[in-house]
Amino acid sequence: MDSQQTGNVNPSTNASGKNSYATGVPGDIEEPVMAHLFELRNRLAIVLIWLFIGIFISFPFSARGMLLIWREFIGPGLIMSSYTPLEWTFARLKLCLVFALAISIPLFFYQLYRFAAKGLYPHERSFFLKVIPASFLLFILGTAIGYFLVLPAMFKYILFYSGDMATAQLSVHNTLSAVTTILAGFGVVFQLPLLVVFAVKMGLVQYQTLKKQRILIYSAIMAFSLFLSPDPTFIAQIVVAILLAVLFEFSLLLIRLF
Repeated sequence: MDSQQTGNVNPSTNASGKNSYATGVPGDIEEPVMAHLFELRNRLAIVLIWLFIGIFISFPFSARGMLLIWREFIGPGLIMSSYTPLEWTFARLKLCLVFALAISIPLFFYQLYRFAAKGLYPHERSFFLKVIPASFLLFILGTAIGYFLVLPAMFKYILFYSGDMATAQLSVHNTLSAVTTILAGFGVVFQLPLLVVFAVKMGLVQYQTLKKQRILIYSAIMAFSLFLSPDPTFIAQIVVAILLAVLFEFSLLLIRLF
């Protein structure tokens, strides 16, 4: 009885002499688990290399960026204070990290696509190639919301409300650390729709499971938002929680459409 009658797939022999089993996707072969792990390690290493390259490229411009942010949110009335010899350098590196993430996160999705491409159908490959520019645009959108909405409210209306009894002296490292954490955090948060769609497409989680576990997911969103930002006013945390809930529902809509 042949394979067409039984519904089974016959093993074939590849160039190395090892048996491989067709999965329905042209070019897909069975490989050892360690081979997949080594490939994943190498692709993640490429992402890390690009992350360091982004930091290196942006570092010469980071001082000007820090002065721009300081004038935008702090104003000329307060002078930068540096309490340790390396505080200024560490603050610049954290600002560079935001730029490096903007170019590394799309590359991360591209490397995941290359890792899984052999097991994807043509329409699935086309979908994941669209994820790469979408990831960059979502990161920019997240940082823009953090820059134009959250940071002005945190600095101009809350943190500087100190009255006449105290004079604010802000550490350049702590201040810029709060800024970069919010910018990078919002950029990463906006990757949620792509991560959810990716997990469903790869079979890591079921669409119906996500729908049934909404309450649990919203609870996790609230917990995550509390630890995302150093904002003591909780403005950033509230905005993040609302955005995550909206992005999660948007993810479910994308899954239905695609």
